[in-house]
Amino acid sequence: MKALTQQELQQFVHYFAPILDGAQLQDILVNDRGLALGFRKDVHFWMILDLVPNAPMLLLFEEECPFKKGPKAKPVGLFLNSHAKNLYLTSMSVQEEFGRVVKLELRNSSTDCELEIRMIPKQCNLIVKAQGKQIAWERPLELTPPPVVENPPSPRTIEAIHEEWLQEQGTQKKSSLDPVSQWEKQKEKDLIKKRKALSEIQKQIESDKEDLWYEAGLYLKTHGTLLVPEHLKPCINDKESLSWNIEHCFAKAKQLAGKKDGAKERYDELVIEIAKLEKSRYQEKEKKPALVDLMHKAEARGRKLHLDNGALAYCGKSAADNLALLRQAKAWDYWLHLRDYPGAHAIIHRQRDQLISENDIQEVAEWVAKESLSAKSLMVGQKVAVVIVECRFVRPIKGDKLGRVTYHSERTLSFTLRHA
Repeated sequence: MKALTQQELQQFVHYFAPILDGAQLQDILVNDRGLALGFRKDVHFWMILDLVPNAPMLLLFEEECPFKKGPKAKPVGLFLNSHAKNLYLTSMSVQEEFGRVVKLELRNSSTDCELEIRMIPKQCNLIVKAQGKQIAWERPLELTPPPVVENPPSPRTIEAIHEEWLQEQGTQKKSSLDPVSQWEKQKEKDLIKKRKALSEIQKQIESDKEDLWYEAGLYLKTHGTLLVPEHLKPCINDKESLSWNIEHCFAKAKQLAGKKDGAKERYDELVIEIAKLEKSRYQEKEKKPALVDLMHKAEARGRKLHLDNGALAYCGKSAADNLALLRQAKAWDYWLHLRDYPGAHAIIHRQRDQLISENDIQEVAEWVAKESLSAKSLMVGQKVAVVIVECRFVRPIKGDKLGRVTYHSERTLSFTLRHA
């Protein structure tokens, strides 16, 4: 998508400045691409600052925000939350002396904040100033007057720009999430790779290099001299003896002939692979079966915790129940134990390739602590260490007290209790 031109930016500000005048900044959403500023007036407006270096965009939407909040906070977002949130927009203008630069002024009765939005390709930026402090999205470069553009293109309408931007976001999303298009894309890559390999093998098969080396060896053997015709000279090493060159030429000819036989076999295999790939069609992967209820399978009593990612955590009511759960668990399930607290442990039952986050582990650890220990021994803010290891590395101790185990290849995670 093409970046906003000077005329398009002026058109945007001229149209939306009166609409946003007096609107209160209530929401700030930030992700890796830029920001969404939520202004409330008669309705909720979302100003999108898409700070993609080559094609920065400034857009405005009503009610629904097409810009999603990122997982991590950004310094500019934190600064805006502290110094600009709940202020009112009093001015919005284009700094024409510097080209595609927009200035927003926000204030209330006691404080103010200034936003400088640079929509200059490869120099896009957001600079926020408040209470004598300044922060920027990128390291600010010195602004210079814009170059004169002769015969500028006709400006796009605001509606066309918004529609084009939305369409681009939708296309990118579909491309990354649609399994059919991803499969077709990979299929085309594989076909190109295999056809290229087929072409290279064809050249190898059609080559007569082994004949040249054989001819060179035969000439040396017949004439007994290293003085050979011009076309055979690349096969001769005049720093070596006659016998060495004869042996080397015949060995090289035999090696190339052997490679050609292998190439013919690989050529036939590739022809079959390409034909098969060309006829192939996308097939949905079989859905993995749902997790079996481990408590029911082990005929044990206890408690169960459903995690957001679909995994299940179990904590037996007694040592015998815990042992029964361990024996029914899969090798890749996790055994979890609160260090220094005997009897407090659980099993996280998961799909074989399912990842369990440290946040999930902490949730299970806190749950086990709450279920297993007395409330008097737990306090919010208390430091807790948890041992986690795959069930394949946990073994009950024969002849010892029921429920005692040994384990190895464990990890230890430390955290602070959030709930008691």
